Amino acid sequence: MFGLRFRLALALVAASAVTLAAAVGTLVPPLEHRLATDRVRDLRELARTAGLGLTRLPARDLRPGAKLPRHIVVQLARRTGANVQLFDAHGVELADTDPEPHRPGPVPPERLVDAGYTRAGDVRQRVTAREAIVVASVHTRAGRRTIVLRKSLDDQRAAVAVVRGALPVAAGVGLALAVALGVALSYGLLRRLESLRRGARRLAEEGIERPLEVDAGSDEVGEVARALELMRTRLQAQERGRQAFLSTASHELRTPVASLRGTAELLEEELAGDAPDVQRARTRAAAVSRQAHRLSALADDLLGLGRLDASVELAAEPIDLAELAGTLAGEAEPLMEAADVALDVEADAPAWALGDPVAVARIVRALLDNALRHGGPPGSRIVVAAATDGQRATVTVTDAGTGVAEADRERIFGRFERGATHGSGGFGLGLPIARGLARRMGGDVLLGASESGGASFALVLPACPSPLPQPAPPAAAESPR
Repeated sequence: MFGLRFRLALALVAASAVTLAAAVGTLVPPLEHRLATDRVRDLRELARTAGLGLTRLPARDLRPGAKLPRHIVVQLARRTGANVQLFDAHGVELADTDPEPHRPGPVPPERLVDAGYTRAGDVRQRVTAREAIVVASVHTRAGRRTIVLRKSLDDQRAAVAVVRGALPVAAGVGLALAVALGVALSYGLLRRLESLRRGARRLAEEGIERPLEVDAGSDEVGEVARALELMRTRLQAQERGRQAFLSTASHELRTPVASLRGTAELLEEELAGDAPDVQRARTRAAAVSRQAHRLSALADDLLGLGRLDASVELAAEPIDLAELAGTLAGEAEPLMEAADVALDVEADAPAWALGDPVAVARIVRALLDNALRHGGPPGSRIVVAAATDGQRATVTVTDAGTGVAEADRERIFGRFERGATHGSGGFGLGLPIARGLARRMGGDVLLGASESGGASFALVLPACPSPLPQPAPPAAAESPR
């Protein structure tokens, strides 16, 4: 009973009722006042016109019994529809259009104007409950004369009564129309809201696999429906990514763990014999160490991925990318030498950037590791360069390998994704973590091409001014006197 449809219809009915009540309150009293004001204004103007006619009459025609004053009063009564009286200066009635005079006998002039009259120029006026009265004093050749006009307001009140009688009919029609409109609007709106409610309930009960019915409307209900379906699509994509991540992570963990366990078992068997082969045992131990390092690297990548997904806050500090690139290249030099790969650093000038030092170091290490794994055969060359243009600071790692296929240029930045030419080395997490960290710091990791046909990965970060104090310019030499 108190659902949305009932409340919508009730709101429309209440709004219509308040509107009609306000219309009655603001229309009827001003209408009554306006009609009475117009009646008094007309009487006042006609009284002044009659006064002008009286001023032109000779004195003998302004005495009791004269015919011209009676003629003027009758003409004025015909024009106004009012009862008109004419008095002399002593209050003696000279003419009256009312067959039953209000004041028989002489009336003192001061009694012609009762209390409550208002002055409008040379005329006094008053509106009572039933009539409008105008009293005008005229200075004639026979002295002062007074014109009194009285007109009933019954016709105006009848017009107001007609308006008042029509308002209930209009109110009934308006309320009926409001109810019908409320039912019509609520039917379509509630039908769409019910569909949206069923979809939301199905989403809560059945999960995010089944698509929702998308409302084609362009109003708020349609926007909510499309936003709900978009949310479901994103949740579904995130769930699929989570499942793919767990599946791939478990697969990546299963292989080195199984290899580590098998190698350890073989090592135990060999050492348990009467004459263990020490050389073979050392080989087995070295394999165990490599697998342990592989697991440690994978665990570190997974931890970094978890921190990236958790949106751990990163610092924003000035970093000299040229100095950092040289330091990390020095760390990687033993691995480069073991792989017979030359490593050159091109960082002649400081390249200051704003970022998190730990995150930036992790990104550059990932790019160096990627170049070492896929950078080309022994004897090839890897170049690390740092530069800035005042707006952006970059660290570029360029190798001489086979490069990245066009179809893999974006795919290799996905989690556990490897390019078609990248073989099976690594876990496919270095580049996704590197790009995610870079974007968290307002930068990016971009892929270009080197002149030798290899790949060129660039870390781009916002540049910042050098925090170090600048040396003072040398003083100018004094000129000889």
